[in-house]
Amino acid sequence: MTEEKKQQQDFLSGHEALLNSINKKRVENQTAATQTPPAQEKPETVPPRKAVAEELPAEEPVMEAQAESFEDAEIEAELAEEEQGEEVLAEAEPVAAHPAPTKAPAKAVHQGGGKKKKKHAPSPEAARTDADKQRHEEMLKQQALKQQEVEEVLGFIQKYSKPATIAIVAVCALFLADRLLKNSRANKERKADAALLDARTAADYQAILDDFGSTPSAPLALMGLALERFNAGQVQDAVALYGDFSKKYPEHELAEQAEFNQITCKEALGQTGDAHLLYGEFAKKHADSHLAPVAMIAQARCLESLSLLAEAKQVYEDVITYHPGTGWSRMSEASLKVVEAKLK
Repeated sequence: MTEEKKQQQDFLSGHEALLNSINKKRVENQTAATQTPPAQEKPETVPPRKAVAEELPAEEPVMEAQAESFEDAEIEAELAEEEQGEEVLAEAEPVAAHPAPTKAPAKAVHQGGGKKKKKHAPSPEAARTDADKQRHEEMLKQQALKQQEVEEVLGFIQKYSKPATIAIVAVCALFLADRLLKNSRANKERKADAALLDARTAADYQAILDDFGSTPSAPLALMGLALERFNAGQVQDAVALYGDFSKKYPEHELAEQAEFNQITCKEALGQTGDAHLLYGEFAKKHADSHLAPVAMIAQARCLESLSLLAEAKQVYEDVITYHPGTGWSRMSEASLKVVEAKLK
């Protein structure tokens, strides 16, 4: 700082010498102007003395302003040196390189004391600082975007995780319930099948219907119960049971057999007139069934009982025609000979 103060004092002394020389020239010009003839003086230059008198006092404030500016510059240089030592040296070199005063201060006096500040190019450290700031701002933006994405994902999870969890739990519960139900049904069906194999009496079949009425063994148990009732002479009960079977299981593979057995029960009850009509309808309704020729022979038998031999003969002939080469056809041939003998 001692070297800088010395440079400032040199600059002030040089500036003072310059101002003195300027004042001296102005005094000489004023003296020369008073010695010239009055006719040759111009109206514009008549009051040079007053102008000089007005301008001379203005030099001291200018010098004081220059001194104050240098003191302010010294304070700013000290602060800048503490914060950034390299910038202070870079800015101090131009001042040391030009210790002598120039014409710029004098021109500034005539222009009203204005002074222009010199612009310096940004240092490499400042450029690096700006680049670091830009990178830091970009990093902050990226972090803000990532944080926003995380918040959106968390919000989505909070919004839909609970309904999704409930749906998954419901599906799992349904699956487990269905599986348990299937396992329970499988166990129940196995027990029903075992009971059906061991059934020998009407009571056994009735127990299966009571305990395993929803299993595939129930229709078979119902048919077994009806058969036991028929064999026991409880034909009317058998008719009712076969009727129940036709209503409950119309698509079962034994539905045709239950219908045929019901007609047989009516024949056994002595309802021959109704029976031969029902047999005929059954044969037409189930023409492709294996029970069709059986129903036709049963119809012819009912007609014989009713002494309708001609009608019985026609039915036997139809069996031989529509079911040739079968056991039912040979049975019909034997019955036909008996009917023809009766007709003679």
